[in-house]
Amino acid sequence: MKRVTLNALIDIGCFVTFIPSLVSGLVLFLILPSGGGRGTGWALWMGITRNQWVAMHNATSLAFAALLILHLLLHWRFFRHIRKALRPQGRDADAGMS
Repeated sequence: MKRVTLNALIDIGCFVTFIPSLVSGLVLFLILPSGGGRGTGWALWMGITRNQWVAMHNATSLAFAALLILHLLLHWRFFRHIRKALRPQGRDADAGMS
């Protein structure tokens, strides 16, 4: 598989796992916070219990983190050379740091 294709698939996977992680995190933070006093494990929103929201959040966040690590590994060469890319042309990197 070409590197560009692999990168595109990983980026799409990151997006697809980030959205439910974000939504479930917002639901857990804003709508079904822990210690809500309503029998927190059985509190419902959209027909889904708080425990199910937590499980969905944990699973999608873990998948997102794994894909993000793969994304960073694919771009490792860029991160290794970022200082050179950000340095102004024709100047030494340390010359302007006084």
